[in-house]
Amino acid sequence: MKKIFIVPLLLMLLSACNKKEVAELNFSVRTEKTSYKVGDTVKFILSGNPEQLIFYSGLEGSKYAYKDRTNAESENITLEFATNRRYGSDAQQPQSLKVFASQKFNGQYTEANINESADWVDITSAFTLSGLQTGDATYVSSGVVNLLTLSSLGFTIDKTKPVYFAFKYNAITGFTQPRWWVNKFDIKMTTTDGQLLTVADIGTAGWTSVKFGTSPVAWVFGSDKILKYAGGGTTVLSNQVWAVSNALNLTKVKPDVGTALKNMSSRLDSYTFIYKQAGTYKVTFVGSNVNIYGESKVVKELELTINP
Repeated sequence: MKKIFIVPLLLMLLSACNKKEVAELNFSVRTEKTSYKVGDTVKFILSGNPEQLIFYSGLEGSKYAYKDRTNAESENITLEFATNRRYGSDAQQPQSLKVFASQKFNGQYTEANINESADWVDITSAFTLSGLQTGDATYVSSGVVNLLTLSSLGFTIDKTKPVYFAFKYNAITGFTQPRWWVNKFDIKMTTTDGQLLTVADIGTAGWTSVKFGTSPVAWVFGSDKILKYAGGGTTVLSNQVWAVSNALNLTKVKPDVGTALKNMSSRLDSYTFIYKQAGTYKVTFVGSNVNIYGESKVVKELELTINP
């Protein structure tokens, strides 16, 4: 009979212990004052020693309110790229580089699936391309163009669908074929609440080279993050080659992230940070004690004014 009562008693004791496994968190944070100057060291004084602590500075990309945001609304989605052209001449190789956009491309990176007339819109005229340069280091900005204003060119964006972009190279044999380099390709949005966010850059856009016919030269994107087309001498065969981006969602953004300051094996009584731009910042600290039985979390917010 004793054994019958021992088992329930043990279960009750274990259950009581489990409920106490997560230590209740009593966490607080304060600063010595609420306003500082640009370049000052802001000291955050911490108490409660949470096992985990994350800091959101309030700067762009580190705002607690946007930690779960993956899409944003905007009426100002811009593209800016930069090009460097060397060798060849416009008279012999006219319009050797063009820029296209598409929301009809099927994502199959082959010659047979790139239908220029049916699926792609030539948006070159909205941008500035490099003239002939004497060195590799001179890049010409395309200008910052709002992609939502290209309807006059026949390209009206549906923001619910992905967009593809492409650089089309075209040159004929018998004359020096120009060399084109692209070292910048930035798509940015200004959100309805005034944030400037990066949608894609030359690295994240992704580039696939598609040769037409017997074209011998491919677009190359390397570790230097420059999209390159080598061109060639007078004996090189004619080239029509496209560099086509990945499908890009123009309203997709990265969630804001905080900085992990500590884990349960360390103690932190203060933290310092320097703001390099004037403004009003909502600073957030998220402290938590977590284990397999649950979590105790405290979110503390402070508003700081950073003066010039």
